[in-house]
Amino acid sequence: MAQMAALRAVMVVTTIALHGGTALEAPCGRQELGECRRQPCETREISAVDVKMAVQQIVPYLEDTSNDAPQVLRAIAEQPPPSLREKFDRIIHIDCSMWKSRRALQRVIADELKLTQQVVAIDAQDEEDDFSGVDHGSRAEIRDIARVIGQYLVQYGCLVIFHNRSDGMVDLTSCGIPQPEIFNTKVLWTFRGWLHLNREILEKVENSHLYFVAMDDHHSNWNAYLAEDAREIALHMHKLGLGVTPKIATECCLYLLSLNNQGKKMIDYNWATHASCYWVCNGIIGGGQDNQTWEVAHALQQHIRLEDYTSNTDLMWPVYIMLDRSSKQWISITESYFKEAPPEATTLFYGSKTSSPQAVSLPSDKFHKADQLRVLKLCGCTFSFSSPPFHCCHNLRFLGLDRCMDGLQHGEEEGEEKTGEPAVEIFQRLWVLDVCHTDWPLAFPPETEEQVVATNIREVHITNGRIWTSNLAWRRLPNLHKLQVVEPTNPWETERRDEFMAMVNLELLDLSGNSTIQVLPSLSGATSLKTLILDGCVGLEHVGPQQLPPSLESFSLNTAGEDEDLKKKNVEISYISLAGCVRLANFILRGSLPNLEELDLSHTAIKILDLGEVVEVTNLQRVFLMGCGQLRSISWPKTKMYKLRLLCIDTRARGGEVDNRKPAWSRDCSLMVYPHDKVKEYCHASVAFADMRFLQSLELLWTRKTIRCDKWNLCLSSTSDDDGRGCHKEKMGSHYSTGQLAAALSLPKSLTYHDISIEQISAKINISSSSSSAQFLPLDLHMDIGEGISDVTDKSSKRARDAIRSVMNSVQSLHVHDSSSITSVAPEHTFGTDIMNGLEWCCVERCLKLDTVFATNYYWECFANLEIFWAAHLLMARSVWSRPRDLSLDSGDLSFTRLRTIRLHFCPRLRYVLPMASNNTLPKVLDTLHIHCCGDLKQVFLVEQEFLEEIAARHEKGMLGFPNLKSLYLYDLISLQQICEEKMFAPKLETIHIRGCWGLRRLPATDSRRREDGRPVAVDCEKDWWDKLEWDGMESGHHPSLFQPSHSKYYKRRHLRSTVLR
Repeated sequence: MAQMAALRAVMVVTTIALHGGTALEAPCGRQELGECRRQPCETREISAVDVKMAVQQIVPYLEDTSNDAPQVLRAIAEQPPPSLREKFDRIIHIDCSMWKSRRALQRVIADELKLTQQVVAIDAQDEEDDFSGVDHGSRAEIRDIARVIGQYLVQYGCLVIFHNRSDGMVDLTSCGIPQPEIFNTKVLWTFRGWLHLNREILEKVENSHLYFVAMDDHHSNWNAYLAEDAREIALHMHKLGLGVTPKIATECCLYLLSLNNQGKKMIDYNWATHASCYWVCNGIIGGGQDNQTWEVAHALQQHIRLEDYTSNTDLMWPVYIMLDRSSKQWISITESYFKEAPPEATTLFYGSKTSSPQAVSLPSDKFHKADQLRVLKLCGCTFSFSSPPFHCCHNLRFLGLDRCMDGLQHGEEEGEEKTGEPAVEIFQRLWVLDVCHTDWPLAFPPETEEQVVATNIREVHITNGRIWTSNLAWRRLPNLHKLQVVEPTNPWETERRDEFMAMVNLELLDLSGNSTIQVLPSLSGATSLKTLILDGCVGLEHVGPQQLPPSLESFSLNTAGEDEDLKKKNVEISYISLAGCVRLANFILRGSLPNLEELDLSHTAIKILDLGEVVEVTNLQRVFLMGCGQLRSISWPKTKMYKLRLLCIDTRARGGEVDNRKPAWSRDCSLMVYPHDKVKEYCHASVAFADMRFLQSLELLWTRKTIRCDKWNLCLSSTSDDDGRGCHKEKMGSHYSTGQLAAALSLPKSLTYHDISIEQISAKINISSSSSSAQFLPLDLHMDIGEGISDVTDKSSKRARDAIRSVMNSVQSLHVHDSSSITSVAPEHTFGTDIMNGLEWCCVERCLKLDTVFATNYYWECFANLEIFWAAHLLMARSVWSRPRDLSLDSGDLSFTRLRTIRLHFCPRLRYVLPMASNNTLPKVLDTLHIHCCGDLKQVFLVEQEFLEEIAARHEKGMLGFPNLKSLYLYDLISLQQICEEKMFAPKLETIHIRGCWGLRRLPATDSRRREDGRPVAVDCEKDWWDKLEWDGMESGHHPSLFQPSHSKYYKRRHLRSTVLR
């Protein structure tokens, strides 16, 4: 096959078919791939002088088979011929000119089809992946969305037009495009466009049923093809609000194509860094020093695949010779000798192709006529550094020196006369300087003589070289926007450490390889700085925060360099603080950091924090991520961090001053300082976040693989005002009593019984309770769930559910409050084989939609260590613990083995509290039951049928024993009929307080010896209620004489005895 041309005009027009007649999308379906590869690929040549003709030649195949190429595709999509409109019901244009991921491709399809719900679902899955730390580029399509797209499209005959800018084939069937074997679907696609020149593309179309290629045609108008490609680029830039005309885009593309071919791999153009600089300095993109001009050029550079121009000179050659360059003076010379620079040249790259290491000498007369020269790069040359031969190029704006040497230091004689300007004056005219492997010490005037050295220079790039004699204060270049000083041959630091003072235009600072820097100069005055790169700066003692401006957006510190000498050096940095850099979104930290003690990224905009490539942080002691409202995921180092003492994270959006970045609740985690001889090491973690899915990033707390964390406090709340201590700190203090806690739970002010006040109830609770105040303080592993937290659905990722399950099984104290959306504290799908067996106390209050507090299945041991449960103001809750769905429970998996206290307040919809089954040991340990104002409550404890039968057959006197029950408080339970569905026997019962429980007819039976011992059970109740109680007799321990009732004089509100109508 003849050699292919390289532009969009070199149209590899392809679609794929699995079996003969019908067309499929770009790659074959996964199951059919092997079979597809065995089928021959038919090649068709077309000859078209413009896009219109190309469309005319391709359309007949679409009407029969299938095909593609970019502006041709767009022309077909925007103005399809009538024959195509008749054949296809839908023509779908999928433009992935800027490739992101297969997920993004699927979103484009859903958006094109106006499937709004599916677009929302994709965004939701993206959010899920953010919390899971999934890289954006690796996010795959969603099967459910693909199913919906497929169901929508199968009812139509579809032509899919696909611009594929990825590096490989894309399976469109996995995104939802119907399979052509079954449905009337054809796909027209291309890899080409926007100067995409990767030769490997030709190998990736081998599975196509049919592809078209435009053959070399020396009579073709290749400049017209290039103009069409440039028009596509300009159109996209216009959508971004950037003023790039088709003419400018054409010129920029032609500049790349022309020079890349002339260089013949001998010259490193470094397109990825300097393409935009070449365009502006050469004058293709006009505007000079205007900042918007440089921004437009940089944006254009980002949208062209510049990496394709580093190794495709062979592919470029046939294009180059057919492009009309008659009016362009862009020259690249690779011969060892050239007479002189042409006077009309505006760009000149020179690099000898000789294999000899001897540098080529440049006499002073090489550039005496090149007054229009604006871009110059010299590679492997010698010349007088004090009086360069290009001193006469008064319009020179870009200067690049690569492996150049001073001729006077290599035996050359200086001319008798100096006709040019000194080197410093040349520097002062430049906009961009690029020095690589070259020492060009410029004789800058002393700082005392002239503060500003140059006002025009915008960018300085130095790699393994220098331009200073001893040192240089960069503030003397006030217009500098980008500065790269990578592995300099001589340190540049001054003693004052203010080299960057008042550099308000500086946007990028790259100091990679400056291993001698010990203290980072102050950058607080560089108020426009966006990117800071410190890779290989192993001598730094610390970074920030005072030296850094809040404008910083990207930071990189990589100590894992390939330099062997660098690897031998000890990395000294002890702390890194970028706190207050509110725009910082991209943070890279890699390599070995053995002396790092503190990492503070508080009040930054980091979304996904990846520390997975940090290979050694054995001395890390403190990590702060306070006020990081965008943070969704953290990937921690895989190495051991056993010295970590303090971890403080807050991902909730917060206002206020950045200086106050560590709130009050984190001060409780003040640094624990241990004697050197103390062996025990542990971490105290305090973490506040607004979404339960963030727990995926905290797995290191309970897995204990990399840190030893014996104390953590998790606060889940959407508001920064919630400090996670609502139930225990300000309200309790160090001597917070049980009664005070009852009052703190805000019982209703309007009570039915005027002889009983909140204070009296609280006092009685406090007197009767043997519990100390410490039992309500946060335990070592505490979690607080507050306002704005929603349920964890079964749609969450498996990793998210596993993380939630792990923390629920580990937490020792739990406070849930003020949530308007949560329906269950622990839904059933979050439970595994262990069900909250670490929990010791739990308080739930003011959760308006909470239906079932714990939705467990009781298949395994659960709540084994729970001792105290409190609930208040659960307006919609119908139960605390759900009923088991399967009654075939293992009696060996015991539950509630330590639950001593249950207190419920103002839960008006509550129907029951806990179901009793054979593996439930609650009756054996419960000592206090307090229930107030639960109007719908009929039974406190339900008893499953199989357990009822067991009680009747095996339990003494056929009653369910509560051997440790001492205190019973029931207040305003108007629907209550039974405390327990089975008769209760409580031999140690001491105190009963009952008001407003008119449906209750039985008290628990007690020890019949109480009358003889003179210690009857004290009962405080209404006299009318007492008189209506039912008794089983003394032999059952259920007789009035075993109780000592007391009645208040005003125990009941007066009511009318008849209706008003009567």
